[in-house]
Amino acid sequence: MTTAQATRLLDLLWERYAAEVPYARTFVELSGGSFRNDHVALRSLARPGGGIALFSRPFERLGWKPAGAYTFPDAHLSAIYLSHPAGLPRVFLSELKSEELSPRARELLSTLPDDSPPPEDVDALAAWFCSPPPPSEAALLELEKESQYGAWLLAFGRKVNHFTGSVDDVEAWQRRMRDAGVPMKADIEGAPGTKLRQTATQAAPLSVTLREGGRRPWPYAYFEIAQRTPDFDGFLGPQARALFDMTKR
Repeated sequence: MTTAQATRLLDLLWERYAAEVPYARTFVELSGGSFRNDHVALRSLARPGGGIALFSRPFERLGWKPAGAYTFPDAHLSAIYLSHPAGLPRVFLSELKSEELSPRARELLSTLPDDSPPPEDVDALAAWFCSPPPPSEAALLELEKESQYGAWLLAFGRKVNHFTGSVDDVEAWQRRMRDAGVPMKADIEGAPGTKLRQTATQAAPLSVTLREGGRRPWPYAYFEIAQRTPDFDGFLGPQARALFDMTKR
């Protein structure tokens, strides 16, 4: 039953994400209607009662196990990934260490409401991964100068950051997506023969409701494409660091 619930959670998260990221739908169409998902990624804010410690809890309850940890000092980020014994897609969880940012950046991030405990019901849990209250436009623009990841959190909160198609030839898929009119990352992370090679679409913009009224577009989510060797389950830090930047404006 746990595996069925875990699968349902991924399906619910995918449905909402794919509805808002047209490049993901293009990949599915080019794949013939379905695809192998390598991993799903979520972002969070490291703070008491939040961050990775909170986000990992519902996934572990559904059978995922912590399998690796990473740090990205220049971006003030840390991350873990979880794997599932039933072979379900990996979950990549990252967090912004706000204590390493300036006092003003911490002040802006403090406007994010505390994360409520994730519910146990799978449908309610999927809904928990949602946008925060509307941010102010001035806060988004100011925080972006120091941390585009932080500005992303103000705009999108707990929403899914990306899903990832598992492919056998990342170069062929990069060309295929470009030929279909999808804006792609200029290069591929990982040289030929590397145990993990990754690229991604550009981030699809999403209209963000602003606290003062009105809306403005902001880079929301990209669709990632990954080619990994069968004997490698984890991630490569430099590649992951480069892909964090795909949500830059």
